[in-house]
Amino acid sequence: MTGFVMCGRIAQCFDVEKVRKSFDIRRETESIEWATPSYNIAPGSKIHAFQLNEHQDKSWILLTWGMRPAWAKMKRPVINARAETVTQKPMFRDAFQTRRSLIPVTAYYEWRITPRGKQPYCIRNKNGLPLLLAGLYTENECVILTQDAQEDISFIHDRMPVVVVPEKIDAYLREASTARKVIRNGDHLDLDVYPVTKEVGHAGFNHPTCLKPVDHV
Repeated sequence: MTGFVMCGRIAQCFDVEKVRKSFDIRRETESIEWATPSYNIAPGSKIHAFQLNEHQDKSWILLTWGMRPAWAKMKRPVINARAETVTQKPMFRDAFQTRRSLIPVTAYYEWRITPRGKQPYCIRNKNGLPLLLAGLYTENECVILTQDAQEDISFIHDRMPVVVVPEKIDAYLREASTARKVIRNGDHLDLDVYPVTKEVGHAGFNHPTCLKPVDHV
């Protein structure tokens, strides 16, 4: 066990129109407003996801990363939810039934504990497409679902985000019953994993350097 929170940084720096076409997301004028790349998004920030709207079309939604219900006594928002228990936890079970979303990310960052301190790693799709992270949302807040890490990246952290492959987008978004099967039967992913600058740990550092590999760790 690592002992610290996982998936605490993501990057969204892709071609919006290309992503829209790849995943059949409805064209909306507001989607153009967020074309500025974000290389280091921290909890509490705005992130972009897509959901099914009232017409059952996939559409963009802007959310704050982190969920803190009014009734919950907590010092800070929750940013992740365990897929294994999400349908039972009072904080998440209603959202899982009706408010599921997918968060496309260029990459996510994870920290490995080393003798020299915590070393961030960038984890991204080898095929160049964004990873689609399974999420839940309220009116304007969201969490990312997590699961046991697949074996080849477990040396970094024992957990990873639940990633929905393109073939299972509809199964995750349209029905809670099929979404439950998606998160319980994750697909093995072909991931590119490499160490990056420790500047990623500073929320204000938003630069393409975040995604570049470093030689020495």
